[in-house]
Amino acid sequence: MTCTVRPWDALARPIALAGIRGFDLALACGALLLIGLVLGPVATIPMQIPLDYNEGWNAGFAARAVMPGTGPLYPGPDTLVFNNYPPLGFLIVGAAGRWLVGDMIVAGRIIALLGLLASGALVALCLRRLGLAWRPAIAGGLAMLLLIATWFRVYVAMDDPQWLAHAVMLAGLAVLVDRPERLRGGPLPVVRIAAAALLMVMAGFIKHNLVALPLATTIWLLWLRPRACAVWLAAAAVALAAGAMMVWLAWGADAFADILGHHRVFTPARALFGLQKLLPLIPAGLVIGLMLRRSPHRIALGLVVPFLAVALVTGVLQRIGDGVYYNAQFPTVIALSLALGIALDAAIARPPRLRGTTIGAPALLVFAALPLIGAAPQHLRLSVQALTQREARAAAWAPMIGALAAADGPVGCQMLSLCAWAGRPFGVDMFNLTQKVLTGGPDSGFAAMLAAHRFALIEDDPHSSIHAEARDAIGHDPFADILARNYRVLLTGPGGTRLLAPDPAMSAPSEGR
Repeated sequence: MTCTVRPWDALARPIALAGIRGFDLALACGALLLIGLVLGPVATIPMQIPLDYNEGWNAGFAARAVMPGTGPLYPGPDTLVFNNYPPLGFLIVGAAGRWLVGDMIVAGRIIALLGLLASGALVALCLRRLGLAWRPAIAGGLAMLLLIATWFRVYVAMDDPQWLAHAVMLAGLAVLVDRPERLRGGPLPVVRIAAAALLMVMAGFIKHNLVALPLATTIWLLWLRPRACAVWLAAAAVALAAGAMMVWLAWGADAFADILGHHRVFTPARALFGLQKLLPLIPAGLVIGLMLRRSPHRIALGLVVPFLAVALVTGVLQRIGDGVYYNAQFPTVIALSLALGIALDAAIARPPRLRGTTIGAPALLVFAALPLIGAAPQHLRLSVQALTQREARAAAWAPMIGALAAADGPVGCQMLSLCAWAGRPFGVDMFNLTQKVLTGGPDSGFAAMLAAHRFALIEDDPHSSIHAEARDAIGHDPFADILARNYRVLLTGPGGTRLLAPDPAMSAPSEGR
């Protein structure tokens, strides 16, 4: 009896071992890179440095959610502040800010960072529960964190409920999914289905634009287990109805009017910004396209492929609204990271060959990460700058915060975090008020208040997107015009931000005083 040993058989084990070692090395390098990328944002958490308009806006409503006397959480349509978010995120951040941290913005930043890290861990957990080996599962979660920390770094440790909502929603997915043999076996436990539905509905009561994963999960269950899908839909309907009833009892009809009747300018050309932001993900998409057909994880693919498709479409559509930014693309990043984990699992088990050369999983992982690797030096430099310059940046903002705190009379801030740190009430929401006016709504008397010098100080950034969007829509910014006629520059801050005071040369109308 003769036995023929092919060269590939003799080399298979050494190549596989080398591939595993290379994969582990890539994971270790990715983890070190992630630490470097988040170091600056993490060090900025306690600093009074405004990162984004959303921070002060979220902090203002978090305070209203838990602190009596700060104003209603849902003030209704004819006011100067507008709330189009569900209440649960404000309640969570507000409770942490009031009773644990002492600063609503810092509390929101901490919760956002924990939500981001939890989301990465839950991506890995979902992949592992779907039957993947632990290495590609970790790679999927790490890829999500690295993509966010690089291309969407402004949302790392920024006070915004987006990552908290994603973490809760991914927790629901982790509860629902299981190993393929169990999903193919007996019926799914009703308790697990109901718990998963409850968690995803809870996530929707934190941030209401997270529709891609619930839709994809519904499609998946309908394909995999129609009876389980019926339980899923019933549980979600009950949870949604119960949540809506609690909102009605707590805040009345104004909550639904504010959330559902929000004014926003829609610009179809903005969809291009969403697509441009996804260009660095193309190499990962190519790896996914190459390897998914080789993957044995058909049940996992039945979930992830619809998730990726729905997330891509809904993310691009959401971006056409003014004020909707990169966070609309986060479901696409999460879905792509799940798909990448499945692709890498297939590459470890059955590495592809190109012209006789085996392409191992480490090589595919590096190829998928090429844009990230190329951009890493720049983003590491930004992280180091955030770390080393945080004291100087905070000191640069301190005079403006101090002037707002000492002002004798009402103040208004375009960057709302400045007013929050100054201890001033959340009195005017300039972005949403401008959106309301641009869509044909009244200005709720704001223009008259400006002309009458009702505000002791107004913080304004002439380079803000608020002004740019108004000019794009109607050719000018009506509120900027009134400020130019009635207010003078008292103080200039970082980035050209100005603190404006009433111009004594322009006397206000007597009836306005």
